[in-house]
Amino acid sequence: MTPLRRRLLLAVLLLGSFQLGRSSERQIWPCRLRPLAALVEPLLQRELPSERLCDLLLRLPGS
Repeated sequence: MTPLRRRLLLAVLLLGSFQLGRSSERQIWPCRLRPLAALVEPLLQRELPSERLCDLLLRLPGS
């Protein structure tokens, strides 16, 4: 494998892992707002995840 290909592969892997981290954080942050659901849902114009789902998401390591 040429050095240029290695660098490109490394860049793709780094950017992909960064985007995965951002995606998982986007899934968790609405759960952090769950105690204020009655106030936040109209502002976001969508329903927040259920309490049970939020409980499971927040128990995951690193969240």
